[in-house]
Amino acid sequence: MTRVLHIIDSLGGGGAESQLTSMLAASDKRRFLHTVCALGVADRYGARLRAAGIRFVKFNATPRREPLKTLGALRSLVREVEPDVIHTSLYWSSILGRVAARLARRPVVTTLVNTSYEPEWRMDNPRLTPAKHFAVRLVDAATARRWNTWFVALTESIRFSAIRQLGIPPERISVIPRGVDIDRFARPPAERVEAARLDLGWDGAYPVLLNVGRLVPQKGQRYIVSAMPEILKTFPRALLVLAGEGYLRAELEALARFLGVADHVRLLGVRNDVPLLLAAADLFVFPSLYEGFGTALLEALTAGCPCVASRVPAVSEVTENGTIARLVTPRSPTALAEAVMRLADDRLEAARLGDEAAIWTRGRYHIIRSTRMFETVFEAVASGRPVKLEEAVGAIA
Repeated sequence: MTRVLHIIDSLGGGGAESQLTSMLAASDKRRFLHTVCALGVADRYGARLRAAGIRFVKFNATPRREPLKTLGALRSLVREVEPDVIHTSLYWSSILGRVAARLARRPVVTTLVNTSYEPEWRMDNPRLTPAKHFAVRLVDAATARRWNTWFVALTESIRFSAIRQLGIPPERISVIPRGVDIDRFARPPAERVEAARLDLGWDGAYPVLLNVGRLVPQKGQRYIVSAMPEILKTFPRALLVLAGEGYLRAELEALARFLGVADHVRLLGVRNDVPLLLAAADLFVFPSLYEGFGTALLEALTAGCPCVASRVPAVSEVTENGTIARLVTPRSPTALAEAVMRLADDRLEAARLGDEAAIWTRGRYHIIRSTRMFETVFEAVASGRPVKLEEAVGAIA
């Protein structure tokens, strides 16, 4: 049995956290013994891990303020678990996890979840200065090149970025797309969808535009809010629903008031019923400025919800270059409004697009496929063998 210690910044929410939880729930418990360590909070996904029989530990730490204390706790956990391989995700878990793995002489696998050091990361984000961006990249690159055994990139875009920005040798990076729990996003019965629209206060609204994601600059929600005045000229009953939380909440609410569309914009906060929201919505809007993968978009595609998204590299990969979604220029309220109105005006085309998206994603992004490929990496790295993902893909097929 292969013992794997997974280290992640938190289990409070986000694509990386959701993906790790789903992957471990689908993992082969006869071959793997998993332990999950959340450096910060674990309030959202901890219960799901416990229900799946996965042990998890939370430090409730703030690594950037107390890195040495957090590293000490990690070293103690590594001695206790004695993992065959350590798996890290996100920034602080990767930095401190690599150090802990090095000190314990354990191999480490890092999942690369974003194109974190490309220039677009500073778009609309005054909190991320060029000096800070350079400093975090320097630390990440130094620990990655010296102390990391293997890397998994979610997309080819992330792989190319890691080679370019971190100096990681291409032969040490595998590409494994994220997966989705297909059954969780099966469309509910029509009567349940109608009841949900009534309960949510969406009855009579059209189109209902849904976005799921953190309220941060990267996700670009300000541009779909800014598109609402134009959309409402043609569709006066349109409704924009934002499911997620973040530090831009007050700013987005103020923007909606300023534009005179506050009655047509609703911020729901973090939700645990995203599959039902997707079934009840008419369109999914994903105006991100950049993405490593776009888990929320993948879930919407799997649910068969017609999607309008930004034309950025990772999104183009996931949508077959826009074949199964309508892609528009990033940071353009006008382009968003035009794409939304075209689909809202042609319900047959929107339905066709949603059906094709569901077929496409269900055939390529199943959580079982993704999990088996990760398991192949863990076993190979733990035993010192070459990583050969084609064997895992062949076995799944």
